[in-house]
Amino acid sequence: MATSRQLTVDLADTEAIIGRPLTIRVRDSSCRPVEGAIVSTATGSKTARTNADGYCQLTFHSPGFWQLFVTRESDERHTYRPTTTVVRAITAGAATQRTRRAIASQA
Repeated sequence: MATSRQLTVDLADTEAIIGRPLTIRVRDSSCRPVEGAIVSTATGSKTARTNADGYCQLTFHSPGFWQLFVTRESDERHTYRPTTTVVRAITAGAATQRTRRAIASQA
């Protein structure tokens, strides 16, 4: 009998800089990396498959909020429940301004 596992997503950051890869890690409910998980945008325009360590990368080329869907086909031992998350793609200039504001607020 297959064990059901919930997929979880770890993002390097919830904001991605346009034109730069965002690193995504997919794990199961036991915190094990999930190889072969598919990470795709709601439109299906961007798709990546996780490696043996559960990592993949997506690069966004336009600003906005992107909903990511994460799925994994079942195998003989496990079934995987899909998950979603949202990433905001911003320009490098916007990221720089945000960093400057954060530094100024700490001064």
